[in-house]
Amino acid sequence: MKRAIICLLSLFSSSLFALDLTYNPPIDPYYCDNNPVECRPLPPKIPKFDITPRTTNGQWIAFWTFQVLDVYSTSRALKYDCVKEINPIFTESPSNTRLVLTKTILLVPGLLYNDYWKEVTPDELNDTNMVYSVVVANNFRLLKDAKQNCNKIR
Repeated sequence: MKRAIICLLSLFSSSLFALDLTYNPPIDPYYCDNNPVECRPLPPKIPKFDITPRTTNGQWIAFWTFQVLDVYSTSRALKYDCVKEINPIFTESPSNTRLVLTKTILLVPGLLYNDYWKEVTPDELNDTNMVYSVVVANNFRLLKDAKQNCNKIR
């Protein structure tokens, strides 16, 4: 059996049975001009996606911190007789409960609806945080002035 296999292998290894698998096509510099359908580019396999940056946890922490500081500073400042709330949503002297409930009712559903909080861009949240930083700074400035110049009513 070994001899038969060796005999067969030696027959096919000789140059008589060798296959020539080389392929040398003629080079045609005008191939794509003559065959435009075959030369058009293939569509991309990977679909193109718009890459938008996500907001960071730090930005959200800053946002919620500013919300808490806004309620806190507003609540503290309203304890003086010379300070009045100018936000048209509130009365001139809203309670702490009303301040918290109004913030919660306005912010939470808007952010949770259709997971909108995931779609907020970093620039939008930075702009919002910048506005609230000014609001909070103004509230603390008013609180400082009220402590020095006004009477405490509550």
